[in-house]
Amino acid sequence: MTSMTAAHAFEYEVPPHAGPPSEAVEAAENGNVVYLTRQGQRVAAIGPPTALDPQGLEKIRQYLEGIARNPNRTDALRASAREQLARLDEIIEQAINEEDAQACDDALASMRAGESTQPWSAVKRELDL
Repeated sequence: MTSMTAAHAFEYEVPPHAGPPSEAVEAAENGNVVYLTRQGQRVAAIGPPTALDPQGLEKIRQYLEGIARNPNRTDALRASAREQLARLDEIIEQAINEEDAQACDDALASMRAGESTQPWSAVKRELDL
């Protein structure tokens, strides 16, 4: 089942052990954020790469924060914006964790391949620690 929410995002109910339907991928290719749900609960989001980059995520955050604070919006819309902000925080945290995990995997592979490593003192200098 497909539905359009107030935030102009698409939702697709996905059965267990199934991937996103082709319509969901097409909607993402057309610039839409697509939520995949199971039993009515959102379990994943897909979208165009520009929507998921840090600058795009920050623009989405600012937009949602504006709606959440706007007294001229309905209570339901403001509540929905607050829910979306909470989900956005989860998405950002997951993206950071995945990026960190990939960086660790890359570093471990580099070390196993015998490539030179960077001394901890250089890492601390680079990170201003």
